[in-house]
Amino acid sequence: MITLYDKPECPFCYRVRTAMGFAGLEFERKDYDDPAAEREWRSLTPAKTVPVMVEDDLVLTDSAVMLEYLQDRTGMLLPAAPAARARARSLLQYADNPLGRGSREVVFAKRGRPKSEWDAERIAAGTKQFVESLPHLEGLLEGRDSFFDGYTYADSALSTRLCLSAAYGLEVPEDYPRLRDWFMARLAEPWLLTASPPVVIEWIRQEFTRAAG
Repeated sequence: MITLYDKPECPFCYRVRTAMGFAGLEFERKDYDDPAAEREWRSLTPAKTVPVMVEDDLVLTDSAVMLEYLQDRTGMLLPAAPAARARARSLLQYADNPLGRGSREVVFAKRGRPKSEWDAERIAAGTKQFVESLPHLEGLLEGRDSFFDGYTYADSALSTRLCLSAAYGLEVPEDYPRLRDWFMARLAEPWLLTASPPVVIEWIRQEFTRAAG
């Protein structure tokens, strides 16, 4: 059994939960701020960050390595062709940089703060960086409805990053219809819904209510 020391809204934890859900792997989740769990995971990672994954005597402390391990275990999270694998690994990195840099600025400026305390300059700069990262993703989807022939851990990383962004008001503009369609299709996937933190679940509920009515 895999144990995952986990923070619900952490994008790196979120992608790992989603990938494990897609692959059908059972795991025990331990919340990062539970006092007993915190003592455990802090003793396992020099960086003192989550996620931390433990299986038997294996301890992993980087989400990208965890995703590679899950791929090695299941064979379900990367394409078969070497070139397509390289593209998936590149998209994983793109989900963090530059897309993730802009998203992070907006989320950190808003999370846990009343609107009156939001840093407008930080939000504007993050939004600009986020939007400037979207044309590349839109271009990758030209002539197709998915990035790869089948689900990959890059899809997990990208969809979860966009979910967290949207939950904090940073949605994909209508100028990027292929990316929006791809993203909306991901929202119906049970492994993403099961892995989503409450703030994303609430945004998805509102999104589907708005679309229905």
